[in-house]
Amino acid sequence: MSPTKVKMTGRVRRRDSRPDCVFCRIVAGQAPGSTVFEDGRVLAFMDRSPVRRGHVLVIPKAHRAQIWAMADAEFAAVYRTLPTLVRALARATGADAVNILSLNGRAGGQTVFHLHFHLIPIHRDRPPLRREGRRIALEFVQQPASRAVLDRIARRIRGHLAGARSPGGESPL
Repeated sequence: MSPTKVKMTGRVRRRDSRPDCVFCRIVAGQAPGSTVFEDGRVLAFMDRSPVRRGHVLVIPKAHRAQIWAMADAEFAAVYRTLPTLVRALARATGADAVNILSLNGRAGGQTVFHLHFHLIPIHRDRPPLRREGRRIALEFVQQPASRAVLDRIARRIRGHLAGARSPGGESPL
C-alpha cells in the first residue's frame, strides 16, 4: 500500500497522517523537529522535553496509534533501525547503556497517540532504576530543551550514524 503524498515544506504529508497529531506534523515538516535519522518509513528525532540529554524518539512515518495497529512490515522497518541508532546515540553521548521504552495505550502511560520508541541514554553514575525490596521503579524527569541544544545533539548523533558500519562492512541503515 503506497500512501498518497502531498508536497509540504521540505517533506510530504501522507494520506496516513492525522493533522491533530504533533508527530504527523513533524513528519510533514509542519512542526519543528531535530532530525537524527529519516528514511521512507521511519523518522528519529530529539525529544523536546528529554528525560536525559540525548533522548531520541523513533516513530513510523505513517500514523499508528499503538504497536498493535502496525503491520509486520512497518514494525520491522522501525525496529530494524534501533540497533544502529542505539550505537550512535551511546557513542555521541558517552552513555554506558541505552534504555528502549514504548508506552502503549492510555493505561500504559501513553500521552502522544502516535507509536513511538524512546531511546534514552543511561550513565552508570545516574541509573534510572530504583529498587526498594521487591518494588522496582523507573525515575525520569522531563526537562524542556532549546532547539539549538537539540539540533547540536542531533548533529552529533548523525555524525556517528554516518561512520557506522555493520560487522559485514555495509552501511547499517
